[in-house]
Amino acid sequence: MLFSHLDKKTDMKILVALLVTCFSVTSALAKSNISIEFSPPQSKEEQQTVQDINDSGVNKIVVALSDSLFPFDDLLKIHYGENEGPLYDPENHVISIPYTFYTEALNYFQKNGYAEKYGRSVKEGVSDTLLHTLLHEIGHAYIADKGIPILGKEEDAVDNFATIILLDYVDDGSEIAISAADMFAFESEERPEYYQSDEYIDEHSFDLQRYFSTLCLVYGSNPKEYAYLLDEVGKDYLKDRKEFCIDNYQQVNNNWHTYLPVRTL
Repeated sequence: MLFSHLDKKTDMKILVALLVTCFSVTSALAKSNISIEFSPPQSKEEQQTVQDINDSGVNKIVVALSDSLFPFDDLLKIHYGENEGPLYDPENHVISIPYTFYTEALNYFQKNGYAEKYGRSVKEGVSDTLLHTLLHEIGHAYIADKGIPILGKEEDAVDNFATIILLDYVDDGSEIAISAADMFAFESEERPEYYQSDEYIDEHSFDLQRYFSTLCLVYGSNPKEYAYLLDEVGKDYLKDRKEFCIDNYQQVNNNWHTYLPVRTL
């Protein structure tokens, strides 16, 4: 595994990589306060989904990250195969991920020619999206578990949590976050040109806002490498957007590390 530079952030990325490599899901779960459960697949498509999720390694990654960065006081269950979701149920401390979430993401990345346009395979794009989504829901769970105060929209806060964890601690995390942002863009493109009234009162930001916000954090983490991520910003706004994204990354990074055992790197 190649790393562009060695620093404390990279050391933690190496640690996470080693944790994922050295422990199987079974052994990692034995010492972790996260359990992974799958509902019995009811079709060949669901069987393939279960296999793809296991092969992707996302469960190993979230377990290793939790053990190192955000351990839970109470057992957190991640249940694949539920009818609703992705969502976090605070009453039962359970994250629900439907199998259809994976298959719908697969369809989005396939029909948008992800491999041809972006040089990242369809399954990579889907597993990237799944990992970001898991971290998003884990963010909700961590807030509930630790009683973290949130000033503002919690959905935006946990979007930031997911992206910051990827950027700071997961190898190739920037590309993973970009894939997740692309999924927001794909979903936005499927919507009509106008929003329904219920979308204005939804607790989530609009998909296109989530797309730009995620890319903004990635850019802010490394402006030289990811300058192209702001190509869609008009020239009149580009200078201000660059400054905002750099400052926003620092602020979000510092704020979340207030509640993580590992302090700002």
